Amino acid sequence: MITAGPLIELAGEQWRGVSDGAQRLGCDLVCFVGSELDHPDPLKRRANTVYDLISPNRIDALVVWTTRVGQLIGSEGMQEYVKRYAPMPIVSVETSLAQWPTILMNNRDGMKQAVDHLIEVHGKRRIAFVRGPQTHAGARERFLGYADSLRNHGIPFDPALVTMPGSFIWEPNGATQAVRRMLARIEEPPDAIAAANDDYAIGVVTALEQLGYRTPEDVAVVGYGNHTNVRTHATTPAFTTVRAPFLEMGFRAAELAVALVKGRPTREHQTLPTELIVRRSCGCLPSGLGDHAPAHDRLSINESATASTVADHLRDSLGKPSANLPDGWAEQLVVELMAAGRGEVEGAEFLKLLAEYIGWSARAGCEPAQWWPPLFDLHRFVTARISDATIINDLWLRVQLLLGDAFATDARFKYLSHERHDQTVREAGQRLIASRDVDELTTALAEELPRLAIPGCHVMAYDTPGTARALVRYENAELKTPPDTPFPTINLTPYPFRRNVPFSALVAPLYTDEDHLGYVIFEEGPEPGWIYEAVQQQLSSALRSIRLMQELKDARARLEERVGETEAQLRHAQKMEAIGRLTGGIAHDFNNILTVVNGNSEMLLRRTLPDDPRRTAIEDIRHAGERAANLTRQLLAFTRQQVLHPESLDLKHNLTKVHSMLRTLVGDHIELEMQLPEGVAQVWADAGQVEQILFNLAVNSRDAMPGGGTLRISIADRTLGSGDTGRIVGVRPGEYVVMRVQDTGAGMAPDVQAQVFEPYFTTKPVGKGTGLGLSTVFGIVQQSGGQIELISALGEGTTVEVYLPVPHERDGTPEAPCARRTTTHQGAGTVLLVEDDAQVRVMTRRSLETAGYAVIEAGDGQEALQLATAHRSTIELVLTDVVMPKMGGPELVRLLRSTGAAPAVIYMSGYTTDEILNDEVLITKPYVESHLLERVRQVLSQDA
Repeated sequence: MITAGPLIELAGEQWRGVSDGAQRLGCDLVCFVGSELDHPDPLKRRANTVYDLISPNRIDALVVWTTRVGQLIGSEGMQEYVKRYAPMPIVSVETSLAQWPTILMNNRDGMKQAVDHLIEVHGKRRIAFVRGPQTHAGARERFLGYADSLRNHGIPFDPALVTMPGSFIWEPNGATQAVRRMLARIEEPPDAIAAANDDYAIGVVTALEQLGYRTPEDVAVVGYGNHTNVRTHATTPAFTTVRAPFLEMGFRAAELAVALVKGRPTREHQTLPTELIVRRSCGCLPSGLGDHAPAHDRLSINESATASTVADHLRDSLGKPSANLPDGWAEQLVVELMAAGRGEVEGAEFLKLLAEYIGWSARAGCEPAQWWPPLFDLHRFVTARISDATIINDLWLRVQLLLGDAFATDARFKYLSHERHDQTVREAGQRLIASRDVDELTTALAEELPRLAIPGCHVMAYDTPGTARALVRYENAELKTPPDTPFPTINLTPYPFRRNVPFSALVAPLYTDEDHLGYVIFEEGPEPGWIYEAVQQQLSSALRSIRLMQELKDARARLEERVGETEAQLRHAQKMEAIGRLTGGIAHDFNNILTVVNGNSEMLLRRTLPDDPRRTAIEDIRHAGERAANLTRQLLAFTRQQVLHPESLDLKHNLTKVHSMLRTLVGDHIELEMQLPEGVAQVWADAGQVEQILFNLAVNSRDAMPGGGTLRISIADRTLGSGDTGRIVGVRPGEYVVMRVQDTGAGMAPDVQAQVFEPYFTTKPVGKGTGLGLSTVFGIVQQSGGQIELISALGEGTTVEVYLPVPHERDGTPEAPCARRTTTHQGAGTVLLVEDDAQVRVMTRRSLETAGYAVIEAGDGQEALQLATAHRSTIELVLTDVVMPKMGGPELVRLLRSTGAAPAVIYMSGYTTDEILNDEVLITKPYVESHLLERVRQVLSQDA
């Protein structure tokens, strides 16, 4: 059987009906409970994996309770869906399903009976209706029954009295809101409201209470379905409703399924009648306080009925529990009431007998409400046959009080019983959820299931797609050890599931918001469906906890395996940090020295004639200075202190541009392959540094393949998760582009791989390498916010993976460095030069003055602030070092701008700092005179 939850409703009627029919016919029943197909809630949809467990190879026939399962996809969608179960014979319940036989209930007549009752018995004329989901065929028929009743009684149909919740599911809150909206837009409230479902009836009463209406005194309410949760609901009054014959429909569906299997002829459609269940919400059943006169529908027996007929009616109304009463009890009640009505005996004897019989029937499972209709008929029968109704009417009021006490006692009993069950389930749930592993879960189930009266429970956990493992095997109140091997899920269990007598089992999914966990098989036990539902939810939580605990253990094991590697990474990071601090301090001073050397050598070259014998020596000085500057940049790159100019780059475009240069660099003996697909995301990086990375890696690969080989360069999108590792510690998870440089060279031994990114480490002969190539790559990648990984083995080549971050929205894009070009521009204006190195300050001032600028110089920020105050009106540009004693450049600029001064600003620096430069122009040291003058000219022209 296929049906949709919740289990709280199914265990009492749908499952029990089919189960009783199957067992009567000697068949086993397996009920698969999921959710509505194509439910918009992903969590609900997860439940539907349970339908995938149904195999035509193991099941002879299928009962599909189509109303809820197919509510969102309609009959055509259901017809298409069940094709997966061919060639099994199918019986559909509640809605028609292609060529298969269908069991229906008379929804239209059932609702008509309920509305007829409101009109004929209670005199209601202004009756509202809460419609069900439009996708529910039965709900549409119930609305037609409402309209039929109004028409038959000559009551005009008023569309303003019809409302419908917006939800596609039966949910009380939706009905509450719909009724509140309806009552707000009409002038006169209805005197009764019929709801297409008992859940909606709950919402109706809630809305009425919120608006100050009493039920049934002000507005009578009737529902539809007679759901278990409504019959035991704590809300007062109890609902008058139409009992849907789910039990009988399920029983008949099982009979049809067996007939199909045996090839017997079956009717295409069978429609079963509904039954009106009269309770307090319409105004019929007594309150127990005598403040409301009950009413009832037309006599269920005709006027020619005899005492024997009335007695039979009493027995039939009580059903099976009547067998627990003494022989002739019904006839005795009729005789005693007739005698009391005539005044022949005191009415106390009748009341004593009635109280005794109600008690006996209650112990046999009969609800007090079942007594009311036949007693009401008995009262009418007796009243019609006596001349003076005074005595009988007085006695009837006492009967009402007696029944009211019985209702109250029954309600208290149900409440205490529910509390006892609820406490038991809560205690069991606490043990299940607290289980840390399968052994604890198994022990908890073995001890708690007997308390819940569940005779069998089989817990299966998904292993791989299409397979599962048995975790718990509890059957016949005995714990057994399940086989520890995966099995196909369509087998349901890895062991034979057979009993000496027909069994009934319910299969429910185990899942969470994040994942499908498995499924549980309950063998039929307790009547209340909420017990199965509670255990299902508790098992889902328990399995999730066990899975998390196992993942934690696995992660801990992996961590222990990699502890040596992690410690090595941390030691490497600490070593790099120490080198970085040392390098940063040296670089600042060294770049100042190189600024003087390179700046003066360029100035001397510009002022020296081509045939001057000193020119060769000056060119050697400039060349040496440029080599020193490049060495400094490599060190700063390695220690993440190089000044970068990142931008959004298309790697395919940038790498394509340098293809010819790479071809020349690696030589003709090496085959160069570039795999640069379309659609790869852009990266946030410095274009020049990306080229530096590629060239350094290409050179290493070339040197590893002296006899020739293949160098393959590729790019691809990649997501780095929190568990992904590499050579750089603390890289943020997210979207990246990986650039792979792969060679077929000699490869590296493990000890070489451990040191390959350290500065000055090299395996090349003396004079063939500085040992800064890969360390430079490491530093550039780390400073760019990326990751790097090296995979290599001796004789198997080397692959270096460089992960560069995908750009995010930024407040501004750093300005790319300006290309160096010679200029003969003669400037004009006043420049405040702030530089703590005297030689750099002298050289820079000389260059500026030679170009025509007036220069005010200061050795630190504090001195510059004083000079700026004195020359506030004349200073057009502040040219300042970033890091200086007493006061650095950024602080100086902030103080200047706080006074209202707004000169243009150019920063100078030999390495990066944590200072925020607000996207100002930055000149990296060492710089040469032409570069400096060009940037000054640009900035002043923009500011003008």
